[in-house]
Amino acid sequence: MIFAASIARLVQTVSSLMDTFLLEPTRITSNDRLVLEEVILPYFAKEMSCQKFLFVGCAAYTQWYKELFQHQEYWTIDPKKMKRQYGSERHIIDSIAHIGRYIAQDYFDVIVINGVIGFGLNRLGDIEQAVDACYAVLARQGILLIGWNDTAQRTPIDIRALRAVSKFREYAFEPLHTCHYRTQGSHRHTFSFYRKES
Repeated sequence: MIFAASIARLVQTVSSLMDTFLLEPTRITSNDRLVLEEVILPYFAKEMSCQKFLFVGCAAYTQWYKELFQHQEYWTIDPKKMKRQYGSERHIIDSIAHIGRYIAQDYFDVIVINGVIGFGLNRLGDIEQAVDACYAVLARQGILLIGWNDTAQRTPIDIRALRAVSKFREYAFEPLHTCHYRTQGSHRHTFSFYRKES
């Protein structure tokens, strides 16, 4: 437990240094990032029912995503002020758990939370609050995608077991033919797709 806490503090320190000195890479070529950028995001960008899109968490390597969504209403949110430079024109500086302060209920067609849980959104209560907040601002039939590392070091609980997730129905994402897609690699990065039914 002490070792895991030390590792978490080290990761946060390195992340803060990268933010401070703008050391983030402009592209990442991991398997999970390729699935996100070459399969998932292009699908939503072409899907007619996806007109209002929210991407959670900004970095140098996500700033080009707005190019994919030129014909949609593309939003970003991140609690760090310095991440604003990587966000969309419609950017919110706050935690996803507080999205309801800025956006009306039943607004977004798709929300993507990828690489945020375990990398800033770390405590179980905060994760539950964030998913609840997403449910409130998603339109009926709206889709929530959670990209998470299925490892004990990063995620305190199997995302599928969250209380807040039980409000949704699992959604079989057509291009990947599944509701939960685990990518190759030691991080066991998994994309879990959900739909708001009511």
